[in-house]
Amino acid sequence: MQNSSICRILFLLKLLSEKDYTKKELIAEFERIGIKVSSASINSYINKLKQNKIDIKINKKKNENVYHFQRQPMQFDLSDNEIAVIQDIKKLLFAQKNYNKIRKVIRLFCKLIFVARGDELRSNLLDFGYYSSLNWSLVRTLEKHCKNKDVILIDYILPEGKNKKLIIHADDLRIGDWSNRLYLWGALDKSQYLSYIPVDKIFMIEKVIEKNVPFEISQNVLIYHISKKLYEEINLDKKEKLVFLDERFAIIERPLEDNFFIIQRLMSFCPDLYYISDEKIKNKVKEKLKILKASYEKEYDK
Repeated sequence: MQNSSICRILFLLKLLSEKDYTKKELIAEFERIGIKVSSASINSYINKLKQNKIDIKINKKKNENVYHFQRQPMQFDLSDNEIAVIQDIKKLLFAQKNYNKIRKVIRLFCKLIFVARGDELRSNLLDFGYYSSLNWSLVRTLEKHCKNKDVILIDYILPEGKNKKLIIHADDLRIGDWSNRLYLWGALDKSQYLSYIPVDKIFMIEKVIEKNVPFEISQNVLIYHISKKLYEEINLDKKEKLVFLDERFAIIERPLEDNFFIIQRLMSFCPDLYYISDEKIKNKVKEKLKILKASYEKEYDK
Protein backbone atom coordinates (compact mmCIF):
# COMPACT_ATOMS: atom_id res chain seq x y z
CA MET A 1 0.00 0.00 0.00
CA GLN A 2 1.36 3.40 -0.93
CA ASN A 3 2.27 6.02 1.68
CA SER A 4 -0.58 8.31 0.62
CA SER A 5 -3.16 5.53 0.98
CA ILE A 6 -2.10 4.79 4.56
CA CYS A 7 -2.34 8.49 5.46
CA ARG A 8 -5.80 8.74 3.94
CA ILE A 9 -7.05 5.62 5.74
CA LEU A 10 -5.73 6.94 9.05
CA PHE A 11 -7.36 10.32 8.39
CA LEU A 12 -10.68 8.59 7.64
CA LEU A 13 -10.42 6.59 10.88
CA LYS A 14 -9.69 9.80 12.77
CA LEU A 15 -12.86 11.39 11.32
CA LEU A 16 -15.03 8.40 12.20
CA SER A 17 -13.59 8.31 15.72
CA GLU A 18 -15.14 11.76 16.25
CA LYS A 19 -18.62 11.27 14.76
CA ASP A 20 -20.68 9.47 12.10
CA TYR A 21 -20.37 10.53 8.45
CA THR A 22 -22.13 9.93 5.17
CA LYS A 23 -19.95 9.18 2.14
CA LYS A 24 -20.56 12.69 0.75
CA GLU A 25 -19.50 14.21 4.07
CA LEU A 26 -16.32 12.12 4.12
CA ILE A 27 -15.43 13.20 0.59
CA ALA A 28 -16.04 16.84 1.63
CA GLU A 29 -13.72 16.47 4.65
CA PHE A 30 -10.94 15.18 2.39
CA GLU A 31 -11.48 18.09 0.00
CA ARG A 32 -11.25 20.48 2.94
CA ILE A 33 -7.61 19.42 3.43
CA GLY A 34 -6.90 19.54 -0.30
CA ILE A 35 -7.29 15.84 -1.17
CA LYS A 36 -9.69 14.67 -3.87
CA VAL A 37 -11.12 11.19 -3.32
CA SER A 38 -13.85 9.28 -5.13
CA SER A 39 -16.74 7.25 -3.79
CA ALA A 40 -14.83 4.09 -4.79
CA SER A 41 -11.80 5.28 -2.79
CA ILE A 42 -13.92 5.69 0.35
CA ASN A 43 -15.23 2.13 -0.14
CA SER A 44 -11.65 0.88 -0.48
CA TYR A 45 -10.51 2.66 2.70
CA ILE A 46 -13.48 1.30 4.66
CA ASN A 47 -12.74 -2.24 3.44
CA LYS A 48 -9.10 -1.90 4.48
CA LEU A 49 -10.17 -0.86 7.99
CA LYS A 50 -12.51 -3.85 8.17
CA GLN A 51 -9.68 -6.16 7.07
CA ASN A 52 -7.74 -4.86 10.08
CA LYS A 53 -10.66 -5.88 12.32
CA ILE A 54 -11.83 -2.30 12.85
CA ASP A 55 -15.59 -2.45 13.14
CA ILE A 56 -17.15 0.10 10.77
CA LYS A 57 -20.95 -0.14 10.76
CA ILE A 58 -23.12 1.14 7.91
CA ASN A 59 -26.47 2.52 9.07
CA LYS A 60 -29.30 3.94 6.99
CA LYS A 61 -30.44 7.51 7.52
CA LYS A 62 -32.81 9.23 5.08
CA ASN A 63 -31.89 6.79 2.30
CA GLU A 64 -28.17 7.46 2.78
CA ASN A 65 -25.46 5.21 4.17
CA VAL A 66 -24.00 6.57 7.39
CA TYR A 67 -20.65 5.19 8.51
CA HIS A 68 -20.25 4.52 12.22
CA PHE A 69 -17.05 3.50 13.99
CA GLN A 70 -17.85 0.86 16.60
CA ARG A 71 -15.15 1.58 19.15
CA GLN A 72 -13.43 -1.59 20.27
CA PRO A 73 -10.10 -0.98 22.00
CA MET A 74 -7.00 -2.88 20.87
CA GLN A 75 -8.34 -3.73 17.39
CA PHE A 76 -6.17 -1.69 15.02
CA ASP A 77 -3.09 -3.45 13.70
CA LEU A 78 -0.38 -2.92 11.08
CA SER A 79 2.10 -5.28 9.46
CA ASP A 80 5.85 -4.72 9.83
CA ASN A 81 5.95 -3.32 6.29
CA GLU A 82 3.13 -0.89 7.05
CA ILE A 83 4.87 0.23 10.24
CA ALA A 84 8.00 0.87 8.15
CA VAL A 85 5.87 2.97 5.79
CA ILE A 86 4.60 4.98 8.78
CA GLN A 87 8.22 5.74 9.72
CA ASP A 88 8.95 6.81 6.12
CA ILE A 89 5.92 9.10 6.21
CA LYS A 90 7.31 10.74 9.37
CA LYS A 91 10.67 11.33 7.67
CA LEU A 92 8.96 12.97 4.69
CA LEU A 93 6.93 15.09 7.11
CA PHE A 94 10.07 16.23 8.97
CA ALA A 95 11.71 17.17 5.66
CA GLN A 96 8.92 19.70 4.99
CA LYS A 97 10.11 21.79 7.99
CA ASN A 98 6.53 22.64 8.96
CA TYR A 99 6.11 22.14 12.69
CA ASN A 100 2.36 22.82 12.53
CA LYS A 101 1.83 19.85 10.18
CA ILE A 102 3.94 17.69 12.48
CA ARG A 103 1.80 18.73 15.45
CA LYS A 104 -1.40 17.80 13.59
CA VAL A 105 -0.10 14.34 12.69
CA ILE A 106 1.02 13.77 16.30
CA ARG A 107 -2.51 14.61 17.44
CA LEU A 108 -3.94 12.19 14.88
CA PHE A 109 -1.65 9.35 15.98
CA CYS A 110 -2.42 10.06 19.66
CA LYS A 111 -6.06 9.32 18.88
CA LEU A 112 -5.18 6.16 16.95
CA ILE A 113 -3.31 4.57 19.86
CA PHE A 114 -6.64 4.00 21.64
CA VAL A 115 -7.56 1.49 18.92
CA ALA A 116 -4.05 0.14 18.34
CA ARG A 117 -3.22 -3.46 19.14
CA GLY A 118 -0.20 -3.97 21.37
CA ASP A 119 2.36 -1.78 23.09
CA GLU A 120 4.87 -2.02 20.22
CA LEU A 121 2.42 -0.56 17.68
CA ARG A 122 1.35 2.18 20.06
CA SER A 123 5.00 3.01 20.72
CA ASN A 124 5.73 3.21 16.97
CA LEU A 125 2.75 5.50 16.38
CA LEU A 126 3.81 7.87 19.16
CA ASP A 127 7.52 7.94 18.31
CA PHE A 128 8.23 11.27 16.64
CA GLY A 129 11.78 11.51 17.95
CA TYR A 130 12.70 15.07 18.91
CA TYR A 131 9.13 16.29 18.39
CA SER A 132 7.77 13.79 20.94
CA SER A 133 9.84 15.53 23.63
CA LEU A 134 8.70 19.07 22.78
CA ASN A 135 6.49 20.92 25.24
CA TRP A 136 3.64 21.64 22.81
CA SER A 137 1.76 23.65 25.43
CA LEU A 138 4.77 25.99 25.58
CA VAL A 139 4.84 26.11 21.76
CA ARG A 140 1.20 27.27 21.70
CA THR A 141 1.97 30.02 24.20
CA LEU A 142 5.04 31.12 22.23
CA GLU A 143 2.92 31.27 19.06
CA LYS A 144 0.62 33.79 20.74
CA HIS A 145 3.55 35.94 21.87
CA CYS A 146 5.08 35.81 18.37
CA LYS A 147 1.78 36.83 16.81
CA ASN A 148 1.44 39.75 19.23
CA LYS A 149 5.18 40.62 19.07
CA ASP A 150 5.41 40.58 22.86
CA VAL A 151 8.55 41.14 24.91
CA ILE A 152 8.83 38.21 27.33
CA LEU A 153 11.12 37.03 30.12
CA ILE A 154 12.06 33.37 29.81
CA ASP A 155 13.89 30.87 32.00
CA TYR A 156 16.50 29.41 29.64
CA ILE A 157 18.56 26.25 30.20
CA LEU A 158 22.25 26.77 29.38
CA PRO A 159 24.36 23.97 27.80
CA GLU A 160 26.02 23.20 31.15
CA GLY A 161 22.60 22.72 32.76
CA LYS A 162 22.38 26.01 34.62
CA ASN A 163 19.44 28.38 34.14
CA LYS A 164 19.56 31.96 32.91
CA LYS A 165 16.88 34.64 32.59
CA LEU A 166 16.60 36.02 29.06
CA ILE A 167 14.49 38.86 27.67
CA ILE A 168 13.39 38.32 24.07
CA HIS A 169 11.14 40.27 21.73
CA ALA A 170 9.28 37.31 20.18
CA ASP A 171 8.93 37.25 16.40
CA ASP A 172 8.54 33.75 14.92
CA LEU A 173 8.83 29.99 15.42
CA ARG A 174 10.75 28.02 12.78
CA ILE A 175 12.45 24.67 12.30
CA GLY A 176 16.17 25.08 11.58
CA ASP A 177 17.42 24.78 8.00
CA TRP A 178 20.10 22.30 9.03
CA SER A 179 18.36 20.45 11.86
CA ASN A 180 14.94 19.30 13.04
CA ARG A 181 15.00 21.58 16.09
CA LEU A 182 12.33 24.21 16.59
CA TYR A 183 13.67 27.71 17.29
CA LEU A 184 12.18 30.88 18.72
CA TRP A 185 13.29 33.89 16.68
CA GLY A 186 13.41 37.37 18.11
CA ALA A 187 15.56 40.21 19.39
CA LEU A 188 17.45 39.32 22.56
CA ASP A 189 17.89 41.96 25.26
CA LYS A 190 17.00 44.96 23.05
CA SER A 191 19.38 43.86 20.30
CA GLN A 192 19.04 45.52 16.90
CA TYR A 193 19.28 42.16 15.15
CA LEU A 194 17.24 38.96 15.06
CA SER A 195 18.67 35.82 16.59
CA TYR A 196 17.23 32.48 17.67
CA ILE A 197 17.18 30.04 20.58
CA PRO A 198 16.04 26.39 20.68
CA VAL A 199 12.55 25.97 22.10
CA ASP A 200 13.52 22.74 23.88
CA LYS A 201 15.92 24.79 26.03
CA ILE A 202 13.19 27.14 27.26
CA PHE A 203 12.15 25.90 30.69
CA MET A 204 9.27 28.34 31.11
CA ILE A 205 7.98 31.83 30.35
CA GLU A 206 8.40 33.87 33.51
CA LYS A 207 6.28 36.85 32.52
CA VAL A 208 5.23 39.21 29.75
CA ILE A 209 7.23 42.44 30.06
CA GLU A 210 5.50 44.37 27.27
CA LYS A 211 2.69 43.52 24.85
CA ASN A 212 2.24 44.35 21.15
CA VAL A 213 5.62 45.97 20.53
CA PRO A 214 6.36 46.84 16.85
CA PHE A 215 9.65 45.58 15.47
CA GLU A 216 12.37 48.02 14.41
CA ILE A 217 14.99 45.49 13.44
CA SER A 218 17.98 45.80 11.13
CA GLN A 219 18.45 42.37 9.61
CA ASN A 220 22.02 41.13 9.33
CA VAL A 221 22.81 40.32 5.71
CA LEU A 222 25.66 38.16 4.43
CA ILE A 223 27.21 38.87 1.02
CA TYR A 224 29.30 36.35 -0.88
CA HIS A 225 30.81 36.14 -4.36
CA ILE A 226 30.99 32.96 -6.44
CA SER A 227 31.99 32.30 -10.02
CA LYS A 228 29.45 32.83 -12.78
CA LYS A 229 30.08 29.24 -13.90
CA LEU A 230 29.09 27.87 -10.47
CA TYR A 231 26.07 30.18 -10.30
CA GLU A 232 24.78 28.73 -13.57
CA GLU A 233 25.21 25.17 -12.25
CA ILE A 234 23.47 25.53 -8.88
CA ASN A 235 20.00 26.54 -7.71
CA LEU A 236 19.80 29.35 -5.18
CA ASP A 237 17.88 28.36 -2.06
CA LYS A 238 14.79 30.27 -0.93
CA LYS A 239 16.79 32.71 1.22
CA GLU A 240 19.46 33.57 -1.33
CA LYS A 241 19.12 36.54 -3.65
CA LEU A 242 21.23 37.43 -6.68
CA VAL A 243 22.25 41.10 -6.49
CA PHE A 244 24.86 41.27 -9.27
CA LEU A 245 26.07 39.15 -12.18
CA ASP A 246 28.77 39.77 -14.77
CA GLU A 247 30.98 37.61 -16.99
CA ARG A 248 33.12 36.46 -14.06
CA PHE A 249 31.22 36.69 -10.78
CA ALA A 250 27.81 36.36 -9.15
CA ILE A 251 27.17 38.35 -5.98
CA ILE A 252 24.62 36.80 -3.64
CA GLU A 253 23.09 37.97 -0.39
CA ARG A 254 21.11 36.14 2.29
CA PRO A 255 19.96 36.82 5.86
CA LEU A 256 22.69 36.06 8.37
CA GLU A 257 20.68 33.61 10.45
CA ASP A 258 21.60 29.92 10.80
CA ASN A 259 25.39 30.10 10.90
CA PHE A 260 25.91 26.35 10.89
CA PHE A 261 23.85 25.91 7.72
CA ILE A 262 25.48 28.93 6.06
CA ILE A 263 28.99 27.59 6.70
CA GLN A 264 28.06 24.22 5.18
CA ARG A 265 26.51 26.01 2.21
CA LEU A 266 29.61 28.15 1.63
CA MET A 267 31.88 25.12 1.95
CA SER A 268 29.94 23.49 -0.88
CA PHE A 269 30.82 26.46 -3.13
CA CYS A 270 34.57 25.97 -2.80
CA PRO A 271 36.82 26.41 -4.76
CA ASP A 272 34.54 28.85 -6.64
CA LEU A 273 33.92 31.00 -3.55
CA TYR A 274 35.86 34.30 -3.62
CA TYR A 275 34.47 36.63 -0.98
CA ILE A 276 32.52 36.45 2.33
CA SER A 277 31.42 39.72 3.94
CA ASP A 278 31.23 38.52 7.55
CA GLU A 279 34.62 38.04 9.21
CA LYS A 280 33.40 35.46 11.71
CA ILE A 281 31.81 33.30 9.01
CA LYS A 282 34.86 33.74 6.76
CA ASN A 283 37.23 32.60 9.51
CA LYS A 284 35.06 29.56 10.25
CA VAL A 285 35.12 28.54 6.59
CA LYS A 286 38.89 29.01 6.43
CA GLU A 287 39.33 26.96 9.61
CA LYS A 288 37.27 24.08 8.23
CA LEU A 289 39.14 24.18 4.92
CA LYS A 290 42.47 23.94 6.78
CA ILE A 291 41.18 20.91 8.71
CA LEU A 292 40.07 19.27 5.47
CA LYS A 293 43.42 20.04 3.83
CA ALA A 294 45.32 18.52 6.76
CA SER A 295 43.10 15.47 6.67
CA TYR A 296 43.71 14.92 2.94
CA GLU A 297 47.46 15.43 3.34
CA LYS A 298 47.56 12.92 6.18
CA GLU A 299 45.65 10.40 4.08
CA TYR A 300 47.93 11.02 1.07
CA ASP A 301 51.09 10.46 3.18
CA LYS A 302 50.00 6.98 4.26
